[in-house]
Amino acid sequence: MDFHAYWDYRVALDLFLGGVGIGVFLLAAYFSLVFKEKSLKVTRLGFILAPVLVGLGVFALLTELGKPFRMLSTFINVNPTSVTSWGGFLQTIFIMLSFVIFLVVWKYKQNAYQMGLFKGLVIAGSVFALAVGIYHGLLLMSLGVPGWANGLIPVMFLVSSILSGSSVLMVVEAVFMRSIITRSKEAYSETAVSSDAQVFTYSKLLVSLVGIQALLILTWRISINSAGTEAIIAYQNLISHFGVYWWILVVTIGLVIPLAIAGYSTLKKIKMNFYTAMAFTAIVLIGSYAFKHIILYSGQIPLAGL
Repeated sequence: MDFHAYWDYRVALDLFLGGVGIGVFLLAAYFSLVFKEKSLKVTRLGFILAPVLVGLGVFALLTELGKPFRMLSTFINVNPTSVTSWGGFLQTIFIMLSFVIFLVVWKYKQNAYQMGLFKGLVIAGSVFALAVGIYHGLLLMSLGVPGWANGLIPVMFLVSSILSGSSVLMVVEAVFMRSIITRSKEAYSETAVSSDAQVFTYSKLLVSLVGIQALLILTWRISINSAGTEAIIAYQNLISHFGVYWWILVVTIGLVIPLAIAGYSTLKKIKMNFYTAMAFTAIVLIGSYAFKHIILYSGQIPLAGL
């Protein structure tokens, strides 16, 4: 790498871990609102995992700043027109909300799902989760850097976050289900939670998310051709510096293989077993981190000839 990246891997970790956290929360929130007490165990794990992951991402970001307490200035010197100023508030409120939701579920257990306050907290938490997910990409786009100045960046970041978070929650449930059904020697089922009228399967959700992300990346690539000279050069920089990693980690491992696995499970109407779920999540996480890392770094490459 022959350029200096002011925003290094620690910023990429913030984008990645924070994204996984909001993805975990959103799926846990869906379970809690639709399947209620039937989803107690998996949602309780999701609601505590979400703030931990987002918090770890913020911690990684603070280490990159060099002076962690500088973040306090964002709460004092507020600039409503600055996307950067939004981040501190959005992430702090989300972490607090998700932790409060976990405490409510932990204390009241099944009864929590019948409480109006709990539903209100979950809806509020979901709004802030979406806001944080969009903020990650919007921050880059707002800086006016040619490699980031594309309206699809925030959307791609958000979908990547929901995909990775959903995959992690699938594994969390897989590990839990594997531990409690070993005594009966039953096979792990990827059917997360169900009622008499509703059944949720991860394959349908995941194949949809991977397909949407693949379509978004393709659309983003096509849109670059008409976005101007600077955008074209920025993409050429991405390919020249990270091309091999882009095609192997982001496209092949992060999109093609997951689409094949989830698509096969959906078409054949078969359920991912424990090991398939673990492998699927691992490759999705690799692809998600590589995607955000490459977008972050490539956008900081100087535009030659301009």
